[in-house]
Amino acid sequence: MRLATARLALLLLALLGASPAAAAEPAAAPSPESVLPGVDLSALTPEQREVVARVAREEFCYCGCPHTLSGCLREHKACHHAPRMAQLSARLAGLGLSATQIPKVLTEYYASFDAPKRARLDVASWGPPLGDPKAPVTLVEFSDFTCPYCQMIRSRLEAFVKARASRVKLFYKPFPIASHARSMEAALAGEWAREKGLFWPMHDLLFSRPYALDDASLAEMASDVGGDPGDLRKALETQRHKRRVLASQEEARLAGLNGTPTLYFDGRRYVLPDWSEESLESTLRDEEEWRAGGWGRD
Repeated sequence: MRLATARLALLLLALLGASPAAAAEPAAAPSPESVLPGVDLSALTPEQREVVARVAREEFCYCGCPHTLSGCLREHKACHHAPRMAQLSARLAGLGLSATQIPKVLTEYYASFDAPKRARLDVASWGPPLGDPKAPVTLVEFSDFTCPYCQMIRSRLEAFVKARASRVKLFYKPFPIASHARSMEAALAGEWAREKGLFWPMHDLLFSRPYALDDASLAEMASDVGGDPGDLRKALETQRHKRRVLASQEEARLAGLNGTPTLYFDGRRYVLPDWSEESLESTLRDEEEWRAGGWGRD
């Protein structure tokens, strides 16, 4: 019986013009480029491209359409969101994340757009911002002048804002780390300068001289930015602005701060693992589209 069944199968293959060997060969998998049309994968290794392709085939587009990310790129060409989601997935793959790790980051990122997850951060008394005060999107950075990561990110973030001054403004709020020597004194000096209308020049000096934060050096910085060094010394001695700094720290903790620096886009915590200009720009565009009514659906 089994032999007859096998002969029948061979006969059917012959009638269809196919050989048994050809029938046994699996269909070639689509290339990552065909799975992700229009997405630049040139910076990725072949293995990383396969990771992104798998994510695109399995994850649905967060614009809300009934397509996978790959399907949205191919079928929903009017979607402005899918290309950014695909490029974000590619950046995550380039950072070494796996096909199981990337969806977790995507889920956390897109969940942060929901209003209940956004922190209400006070900026009314924490100006002036960097950028145009009338810019629609507000960034709040909690940072520590003595933190090496804050120092590393600082120039990148400020250049990003300055290049987009009409779109986004940046407020700096202090979060001195207790284990960092003189971090509180640096934060107090920053708030003294804010009170005097000298914050950003003082901010720049504090970041440029992180190992010269004794009282004499801070007083010298006050003089360098056009302030009264004697008044700064008195502010440090009396800890004039400590309550304000502590309030900033408490607000940050309630907002889910998980280290310094921590950045918020209109109260939405920035959860991506890199601070590249590309990631910041993509996030800003997502925020702008979300503010305009959400991502378009087909």
